[in-house]
Amino acid sequence: MTKIKNIEFLRTFLIIAIVFHHMFINRSWCLCQIVPNNAFYAFMKSHIAFSYNAVEGFFIIAGFLLVWTFKNSLSVKNFIIKKYIRLSPVIIFSLIICLIGTILGAFHFNIIANLLTALLLNQFVADIAIGQNPILWFTSVLFAALLIYFCILKFAPKDFQKPLITFLFIMSYALLEILQHGGFNKPLKNYDFILNIGFLRGMGGIGLGCLIGEFFKSRQDKFNSFEPPAAQEIMLTVLEAVTLGVVVWWLCFPHIKYNNILFVFWFTILFGLFIIKKGYISKLLDKDIWVFLGKYQYSMYVVHYVIIKIFGIVLWQKNLVWVLYHPVLPVIIMLLTIMTVTAFSYHCVEKPCAEYLKEKFIK
Repeated sequence: MTKIKNIEFLRTFLIIAIVFHHMFINRSWCLCQIVPNNAFYAFMKSHIAFSYNAVEGFFIIAGFLLVWTFKNSLSVKNFIIKKYIRLSPVIIFSLIICLIGTILGAFHFNIIANLLTALLLNQFVADIAIGQNPILWFTSVLFAALLIYFCILKFAPKDFQKPLITFLFIMSYALLEILQHGGFNKPLKNYDFILNIGFLRGMGGIGLGCLIGEFFKSRQDKFNSFEPPAAQEIMLTVLEAVTLGVVVWWLCFPHIKYNNILFVFWFTILFGLFIIKKGYISKLLDKDIWVFLGKYQYSMYVVHYVIIKIFGIVLWQKNLVWVLYHPVLPVIIMLLTIMTVTAFSYHCVEKPCAEYLKEKFIK
């Protein structure tokens, strides 16, 4: 599939926001907790407080791509195999990093929880197990929600697909509103054992993305042929600037804790504007560089958290004086390590495993 280049820009921006969020969250091994009075760390912590909402962007994009690339000829079995091929090898690689962290004394290696994580079952509808890389709730939810919506697209009568997806998307966000007043934090939390916050986020975001995909796919020729007059192009550019500004502000700047469903609203508008690509900003960001960087996003997401945690426990907590005198260096060291491991993961794990396993199992 031809990549939508400016959407790859959005994905790159989202993954950077997530990495910085996990670098400065409220964990005993994070720099902002190890050195709580450091102005630089406090500044970073306050600015990325709501960057976890970047995950909503990934869910919406995933739902859009599911519809955009949907082929009815693909069987459920092959869909599941493709998702395992896409998601599991890098997860297994991250668990090897977790094993190294266990050897270094960073944490205990939970065999059963990590096995369920590798099988994408750790948060399949409900939170079942938490391994040493808890942010992989996202991959399990992604797998489960995509499978549900794929089955709807494949088996539900055409006239019922859109109403059913709309119902699931609205119900998911409605439950998030009821359970947490629109809060998207605590993704591992279960209510009444089955209402899992992470899964509701995935069902809501992917369902919304499916509706966006259906809307634009059915009108693709119309949007491609539309050439707005100069005045409309300027208006679209202003709207792009406003929505992009709101999204950046929400993820990267301190603000009052607003209902996170508002972020979904603003990101949806921005996403739609970038799909039609009729404003100057969406055209300006339509560059090959984002496709190049985009291929590393998944590996970066999977490996970054455990790297940050291992550094925090093994090095920063035990070298407090050095951290006090060199507050910026730990951040640089972790970022360089994350980028190096990400590159290794993509080129030596993700890409070769995908090529080998597709050839072996996809018929």
